[in-house]
Amino acid sequence: MKTKLLLSLILLSCTLQIFAQDPNWEYLRRENTGIGGSLHYVVQGDAFGNIWTGGYESSSEGSLVRIATDTIYTNWSTYSEEYLPNGLIYDIAFDSTGIIWVGSEAGITTSGDGLIWTHYNMSNTPFLTPVVESVAIGAGNSVWTVNTNSDPSLGGVGYFDGTVWNYFTSNTSGLPAGAELRDIAVDANDVKWIAFDIGLISFDGTNWQHYTSANSGLSDDNVWEVAIDNQNRVWALVGNAVDIFDGSAWTQINESDWPISGVQARSLALHGDQVIIAEGNGSRVLLFDGSTWTSEYMSLNIYDSYIDANGTYWISGYGVVAKNDGTGWIRYTQNNTGLPTNFNDDIFIDSQGRRWFANGNGGIQVFDCPNWEVYGPDNGGLFPNPQPLYQTTIGTSITEDADGDIWFTYDGTSGYAIQIPDGNYKDYASWIIWHIENSHPSFQSAEEVVATSTDKVFIRIYNGSVFMYDKTANSWTRWANGNGLTGNATALGRGPDGKMYVGHYQGLDVYDNGTWTAIDLAPQGIEHVNCIKFDANDNMWLGSSTSGLYRFDGTTWTNWNESNSNIAANYVTAIDFDTANNIYISAHNTFNFPYYGGFSYFDGTGNTFTTFMDGSSPLAHKQVEDIAVDSFGNIWTLTQSEGFSIYNPNGIDGFDCIDRTLERTLSVSDLVFDSNMDGLSYPNPFKESTTVLFYAEVANPVSVEVFDILGRSVKAFKVDEISIGKNSFNLNLSQQAPGIYFCKLSSNNYSRTIKLIKG
Repeated sequence: MKTKLLLSLILLSCTLQIFAQDPNWEYLRRENTGIGGSLHYVVQGDAFGNIWTGGYESSSEGSLVRIATDTIYTNWSTYSEEYLPNGLIYDIAFDSTGIIWVGSEAGITTSGDGLIWTHYNMSNTPFLTPVVESVAIGAGNSVWTVNTNSDPSLGGVGYFDGTVWNYFTSNTSGLPAGAELRDIAVDANDVKWIAFDIGLISFDGTNWQHYTSANSGLSDDNVWEVAIDNQNRVWALVGNAVDIFDGSAWTQINESDWPISGVQARSLALHGDQVIIAEGNGSRVLLFDGSTWTSEYMSLNIYDSYIDANGTYWISGYGVVAKNDGTGWIRYTQNNTGLPTNFNDDIFIDSQGRRWFANGNGGIQVFDCPNWEVYGPDNGGLFPNPQPLYQTTIGTSITEDADGDIWFTYDGTSGYAIQIPDGNYKDYASWIIWHIENSHPSFQSAEEVVATSTDKVFIRIYNGSVFMYDKTANSWTRWANGNGLTGNATALGRGPDGKMYVGHYQGLDVYDNGTWTAIDLAPQGIEHVNCIKFDANDNMWLGSSTSGLYRFDGTTWTNWNESNSNIAANYVTAIDFDTANNIYISAHNTFNFPYYGGFSYFDGTGNTFTTFMDGSSPLAHKQVEDIAVDSFGNIWTLTQSEGFSIYNPNGIDGFDCIDRTLERTLSVSDLVFDSNMDGLSYPNPFKESTTVLFYAEVANPVSVEVFDILGRSVKAFKVDEISIGKNSFNLNLSQQAPGIYFCKLSSNNYSRTIKLIKG
């Protein structure tokens, strides 16, 4: 009997190469969220219904991507995490147990758990070229590759038996000289079929046979792909036709069968009676449902195709992975699956720990780990685009009011401010959309939104005016220079007791229950207020664009700048506090050469900050425009043009919801379970209960504690009867809600944590 297992944190005793990241840094970028980069050369599925692709950018950054649902995407990044080597991903294959093999321009990389990766290239195999364009699994879970090179003599076929790699070239096998190898497939008899530009090759382990249009039923020698159907027939794609070989006779499907002509197909996929054939630059797909051929124009360069176990058609191409389940095409792009751009304007962490982003290409995104939703005109209809009038892709700011409503704003002439009651963003019908026609006739180009601690929401717009929404009165008021304000607004800050502070060139205007008062900052030498924050003791903190950071305790002003401290820069862009009331700032100098910038934090005493600068730390960019600290102590910095750099001096925490483990299909009785394994559970995922297995070196009692995704203990007990070697117990979580849990096992000399998924 085969049982689905999710192997958690298995330590492999022997690997050839391990990629690891700095545990104190994490990066959130366009290339490692959603479907990753733009170049999706492969789309493939696994035995668990997940779809896989590879995203890559011309800036040499990308990721391996697993698509679980419309909102959950797992990325194994090449940017900093280095799970995989950097390079285009050309093919993905899974063996019978679920071990993944990823072919790329940098070799072939494999993993059995998703956490530890082994890489094979020219340094540890007989490969003569590192470029692996195709991967297939043979009998006994042997691995076969097609390696290519501009010099055909270096191209060949790799073979791995689980221990040793072999490599066949035209000089050492029956592969024809000068051939451009393209694809490989393995039939039910373990015969390998290789497509290339001068025919089709079969290899049964001993004999190589070359099929051409001259000696077989191939209609053309230029074979682009090869596939095996459920009748063990070989399908050879030759561009304008498919030649099918059943072992003795050849048949053909061509343009006489299709509803379109002039086909230049480059990709072929089969599932039962279904077929998908996709053009490359021609942008057309041919779909066969078992009885009828149809065609569709996709308006994109298509690189690969696939049909999943449910009969859903998939294609991948430049910037798009798309599916058609019979009801039309749904497109997954960088603009609806993750962070749409590395240029961002705001980060906000709400009271539920959800991260919200505003940027100039995708609008507004929420990262409710591990789920992503994107609210903008380019999201392909997967989620709302709450802009009934003139639409814009530019999101600007996010906040949360005293009632827990989430607010976010867009730039543009229609002046959008979206109010989400109780922060329940999935209740789209409850969203309240404020714009120029139902709020105030001058409401345009919102730049910042901040709520008071009572019932007011303030929105600063591009011309320095401020709009106030009174939730109790359900009314909008415009405040401007000469009407409540004494200068053009440059910053908003929530003050104590329901007050709102508005910063401008050399002053502050304070709104308090209908009354405005002004604070002159000129005597303090403070110019250009960029940000305003109040700490837990009601001290006011200001960031200026010329003279650093200021604190006002109600009596005394204190200033930290580059001349009297090690602050990152005098241009302070944002301020935040953690639960211990430590102060965090982002700052930069990108106006006068030499440019520099970073972020700093301290406890508010003395002149010494902990400072991280671009160039001397892993910070991704010098122009740090915003900063926020989450409940886990992670410091989120908005590094302009480079996404978000996240730092935690105690190690990044709170990302356990991103499941980078692999689902596997294994025979439990066949597992070689020893001291090299941390532990596992089966089944996993499970509905009510699961069996936990672990290895003990001494017979001491083991304490068991189960935590939910927020770190709350939901169950605790002790296992007293422990044997040296393999142990197990049944864990029942039937009273818990579906979700991710962590089972911690500990004794005097043992501590292990196993990830559990309750479905």
